[in-house]
Amino acid sequence: MKNGLLASLGGAIGACLRYGMNEIIPYTVFPLATFLINSIGSFILAFLTFSLFRDERFSNLKLFLGTGLCGGFTTMSTYALETVRLLDTDPAAALLYMMLTLFIGVGMALCGLAAAALLRKGRGGVK
Repeated sequence: MKNGLLASLGGAIGACLRYGMNEIIPYTVFPLATFLINSIGSFILAFLTFSLFRDERFSNLKLFLGTGLCGGFTTMSTYALETVRLLDTDPAAALLYMMLTLFIGVGMALCGLAAAALLRKGRGGVK
């Protein structure tokens, strides 16, 4: 029961953050808000996974921040829908969106991993 509440609360906060970003950055020709949301989420989840979540003492935070907040913030379904919409109107933009999301998302996850490694190194932790 507690685990479900932690994930749900984090998910609600993440979804509100995503909604807010979509309000600030409206959809025009390119789905910039979703692109930024998924890129930021990739960095945050990788950073948390390779720093805080390595310690079993933080399993509650893993549920709240990882499963909940990052899961509610990032969005595969909106990415897929926006890609399909773009395919219908501008196939070149759809291809660009798919490629950028993939490569920048993985790149941001690698940056999150590197940031976590630097943090551990700064604390005198294991490399």
